[in-house]
Amino acid sequence: MRTLLTCFVLLFVSATAHTQTLFSYSSLLLPDSLKKNADAVYHLKEQMIEIASPSSMKIKAHTIVTVLTKAALYHSVQRIGVDKLYKLEEIKVKVYNELGIETEKYTKKDFKLEGAYDGITLASDNKVYELDFPVPGLPCTIEVEYTVNATGFIDLPSWFFGSTTESFKKSRYVVKSAIPVNYKAYNFKGEPVITTEADRKIYTWELADKTVMVKEANSYGAKISVPWIDISPVQFSYDGYPGSLASWQEFGKWSYPFYEDQTGFTPERAAFFQSLVKDAKSDKEKIELLYRYMQKELRYVSIQFGIGGFKPFPISFAEQKKYGDCKGLTHYMKQMLQTVGIKSLPALINAGTNEYPVDPAFASNIFNHVILCVPLKNDTIWLECTSKQNTSGVLGTFTENRNALLLTETGGVLAKTPTSSSNDNQWRSETSAELFDDGSAVLNSRVYVTGEFWDYVHAYLNGHAKEQMKKDLVEVFGFKTPDDLRINIPTDSANGHLLEIKLAYNQFYDFKAGSKFFYPLRQYKLNEESIKPSEKRMYDYLLDYPYIKTDKIVYKLPAGFINETLPQPKKLTNHFITYSNETGLNDSKTELTVITHLQLHKHIIPAAHYKEVAEQFEAIKKDEGQKIVLKKG
Repeated sequence: MRTLLTCFVLLFVSATAHTQTLFSYSSLLLPDSLKKNADAVYHLKEQMIEIASPSSMKIKAHTIVTVLTKAALYHSVQRIGVDKLYKLEEIKVKVYNELGIETEKYTKKDFKLEGAYDGITLASDNKVYELDFPVPGLPCTIEVEYTVNATGFIDLPSWFFGSTTESFKKSRYVVKSAIPVNYKAYNFKGEPVITTEADRKIYTWELADKTVMVKEANSYGAKISVPWIDISPVQFSYDGYPGSLASWQEFGKWSYPFYEDQTGFTPERAAFFQSLVKDAKSDKEKIELLYRYMQKELRYVSIQFGIGGFKPFPISFAEQKKYGDCKGLTHYMKQMLQTVGIKSLPALINAGTNEYPVDPAFASNIFNHVILCVPLKNDTIWLECTSKQNTSGVLGTFTENRNALLLTETGGVLAKTPTSSSNDNQWRSETSAELFDDGSAVLNSRVYVTGEFWDYVHAYLNGHAKEQMKKDLVEVFGFKTPDDLRINIPTDSANGHLLEIKLAYNQFYDFKAGSKFFYPLRQYKLNEESIKPSEKRMYDYLLDYPYIKTDKIVYKLPAGFINETLPQPKKLTNHFITYSNETGLNDSKTELTVITHLQLHKHIIPAAHYKEVAEQFEAIKKDEGQKIVLKKG
């Protein structure tokens, strides 16, 4: 009897353990606190980095994630990037249904290997293993384990604990290193547990039961709100080039020689560049002339091969092909300036609109772009060498307000790139609007644009078909839909660009009531910002860039029409916004003029001032909704 009882107990324990294993990945067992506002919940998110030497690293990753919504179905498309230095050793994928029962599994042989394409790169040695697999409905759970071997590296993967869309039960980051590493934790007290194993130090960071984090639109994103770890090797070797990330100075020493072309231009080409600037009255004018020459003669093409991802091709390559990537064009411009006696410095930078500036206190390779810095005696000129539209000395949203790493003879030096002012980005329009008694209208506008506004105009309106321009005028620039149009860009200068826009409307008024016609203040929306007031905000609010917009429109009233209601004037001003709107009739009451001015002085709004600025933009939007009321006599 005791034997039978013992067997029963053992059988029960075994079955219970099997059941717990079988259903452990069931979405039904996840705490409601982790599922709240989450698109997915990680049971485990783990990565282990094993560093044997400055040129040998192994990355082991293991994730088990329950997908709750369609927004998280990207987990069912697994993509592992590789190149000549990074090789995928193995990968296993398992799929579980809602109850946590395994329904499918895949291995490396099920993945397809193809060239990686980012939409802009012409050529690279980057490839990607990809598997797109079906799931047994939602919720479901996906488990992925893979190992990547690296025979050369510069930096180590950063690690983020959670996000604004996904929660986790356990997240762990482990680094086993036989070489010294530096690390820094952001947004939490992230001291690791440090142990030793033979000749290696083991650094372990682990957090548990992290719910979905608060998301604020138009902020710097995860880097200021999510706990994360950045880690850098003190020594590294990439494609046979040894270096160090012990400091910004040391990393600059590694990068600097790549831009020292010993051959440079031929004597004939050097003489050509010297003749091009012979009448220039200053170094600044020489820079402008050579910059415009490069913009006209060369174009941007992304090329990434091995060390070529960090080292530009020789000058002869760009000379022959008439194109280059950011490194190549920066190198070309640097060598051009050198032929006329002007010294310049390549600058590594993390590019992208409103990217968070790199940390001056921690050296890490988080750069993805190269620009050129030209230090003059009384000024510093920054050049975006990939742009055909930028003005010399104006960077734009892609690289402004950052910490760039200047590559000097003595190593890397951080320098802040300029912050654009509202004067750099201007939209100034003057319009004559002839209104007819049947409600139709013809509008003739002259619009002067600079900076970011020219980038938009060039991208959407320059040389496009009429129907496409009509669509873009409405969807991108906020114009009232015209029945016919003509756009001309008659002049092109270093200081700005002029557009001539002619629009025809069969019905320009918004609506009418009896003999009254209700017209818009202007043919487009001057204010494009849509900011909702909030009682509380944690982080700075980021608009794209500061700007000045001015609009003057003169309505020529039809014979027999009188103005019944004149929009009320409006003025707003503070440290961030200046807005004014005024209307007036001429003495004969045949012309109605509307003059509006909107200036955004600063595009980074501190959280403490967010509510005030949002309310002002709401007031501007309301003011723009005023109507001009004309009555047919």
